[in-house]
Amino acid sequence: MTAKRNPSGFLFGWLELKRYNTVMHRSNERGFTIMELIVAMVFLGIVLVSLSNLFIFIRQINRAANNYTVATQVAQQLTEQYRNTPYANIAVGTTDVTTTALSAYPSLLSPRSATTTVSYITTSGAASGTDVGLKKAEVSVSYTDRTGVKSVQFSTWISNMGLNR
Repeated sequence: MTAKRNPSGFLFGWLELKRYNTVMHRSNERGFTIMELIVAMVFLGIVLVSLSNLFIFIRQINRAANNYTVATQVAQQLTEQYRNTPYANIAVGTTDVTTTALSAYPSLLSPRSATTTVSYITTSGAASGTDVGLKKAEVSVSYTDRTGVKSVQFSTWISNMGLNR
């Protein structure tokens, strides 16, 4: 059986195909195949999507931490105001200080509130109906975060025998 030859002199079939592939591999051309490029692009795409989601998550955590820090600072400032006020000048009752305390902090989302409650207490910490020389000042700051309503609460005791009598 004789093999058929093509016009260029090579055999048809397996021999011709083998010679063609060997010629291609012997060349010194450098570069990537299309399949290698596609795999690299898919891998790079997956990595970029993962990194962008990570940055979004980190941004949300950073915003939540910032809001908590602001609320804590506001509550601490209000508590320090009571501690630096003379005992006789501290009125007993609940006061809404949302406008004055939180207007400078627009990052705390609405609904938000800041309240202070001052009450008479005994030396054991129990509520008292009369002034026995000890008051309890409670400060509460609440705000809305992406996960719900958050709250920061501070409490301090103020005595008429303290520094600011």
